[in-house]
Amino acid sequence: MKRLSVLFILLLAAIGLAAPAQAQDRIGVIFLHGKQGSPQKTQGLGVITSSLESGGAKVVTPTMAWSAGGWDNINVTVEQVFAQLDAQAAALRSQGARRIVVGGHSLGAAVALAYAVARGNLAGLVMVGPGHQPAGAYRSNASIHAAVDRARALVEQGRGNDSFSGPDSNQGTAFTVSTTAAAYYSWMDPNGLASMHVQAPRLPATTPLLLVIGRKDPFFERAESLVYRPAAKNPYSKYVVVEADHVQTPFVAAKQISDWILGLPR
Repeated sequence: MKRLSVLFILLLAAIGLAAPAQAQDRIGVIFLHGKQGSPQKTQGLGVITSSLESGGAKVVTPTMAWSAGGWDNINVTVEQVFAQLDAQAAALRSQGARRIVVGGHSLGAAVALAYAVARGNLAGLVMVGPGHQPAGAYRSNASIHAAVDRARALVEQGRGNDSFSGPDSNQGTAFTVSTTAAAYYSWMDPNGLASMHVQAPRLPATTPLLLVIGRKDPFFERAESLVYRPAAKNPYSKYVVVEADHVQTPFVAAKQISDWILGLPR
């Protein structure tokens, strides 16, 4: 009987120690949808969220300023989005998260990269079908080139709040963005915060990166050399190719994404 009592006490102690340790190590995940998209329209995001939450993580999937109907009139800069993500991270920490992971699909992946570089203290970065390439658009599209130059000139003249319209495209579909000179330039600057090839080499070695790309994605041929290799300095980083197009990639890779996040080294 005495032996059973001792074993029972030891078991209670183990449970008591394990619960705080698990809570103390909880992961908080912010996942950002793509340009002109939404959390609801991101294929596989529900599967990723459910899997992460089943594994004990806290997850938020906010609707961002570049959502469907929002990007065409976006009124915030990349830096202003960082402040919004700070608030999301703070909310996750208030719910017990001790490690923050930021990820995204398409434009959301580009923003997640820029945020990880700017803050430097993330437990992980997930880029799924990374998109939005202002440098390539600036080089290859004369209309975008001219608009970026006009927006830059207005910003340099202190007229960043002036109304401004400029072209953009999303997976081959062209349209006009009506915003301010500062906002347009922030998102379309070929050397700016939203430019992945500029930000990738700046990712701290303390931040592991998961980059998932579909073989049918238009960015497939350049994703590894342009983004992954310059950014992946942490040994837990991983490059994953799936048989999918740009839109399908989050769904096809859902298990690999959630497994990687839940397996992040402490």
